[in-house]
Amino acid sequence: MNSKPDSSLRKRSLLEQGKLHHHYHRRKGSYHFIGKNFIKLVSSILVIGLALFLVNKYLIDIDALMAEHISHLSQFQVLGVFFMSESVLGILPPDLFIIWSKSQANEWLTVGFLATLSYLGGQVSFQIGRWINHIPRFHQWVHTKYQSSLEQFQKFGALVIVLGALTPLPFSPISILSGSLEYSRRRYSLLALSRFARFFIYASFLFKL
Repeated sequence: MNSKPDSSLRKRSLLEQGKLHHHYHRRKGSYHFIGKNFIKLVSSILVIGLALFLVNKYLIDIDALMAEHISHLSQFQVLGVFFMSESVLGILPPDLFIIWSKSQANEWLTVGFLATLSYLGGQVSFQIGRWINHIPRFHQWVHTKYQSSLEQFQKFGALVIVLGALTPLPFSPISILSGSLEYSRRRYSLLALSRFARFFIYASFLFKL
């Protein structure tokens, strides 16, 4: 008898919660932050794709260059080098390894391995950040001098991690930052799964070039 009124109350409660979240994020500037960085994400994909296309067509044969420098390494060695890079500061661009994966027998499986190694490398970087934060002088310096930045990261940390995972920004430094600022490991681990989307999206784009 009371199922319909209860259902209406639940819907109304959900709508009210949605409105509260909407006003909160609008007041905190979340929508502006997302919109601005979404444009950066799309722009970065287009710029990188166009740059690689022009370089490969008019300056350097990227496939030949990768083959020349990696031909003496086994697949496991290449993956090992990539994992080390993704674990410590992200020195080597992942896109070069995505291009290399196209030369492998199962290119999409290789892209999956790269994405997995990048995700695990992010976990290593996150732990490095945790270790650094346990250094008393570093902890005191960061939490004293950059208190406002810490508050900003607690507010927008999730967006920063996702954007770091999806864009060409080095993912390792963002992971180290997350660990050093005592961000939740569980939340970081869930957000960092977007790294897989980054590899497959970029691979589908780069393979066509």
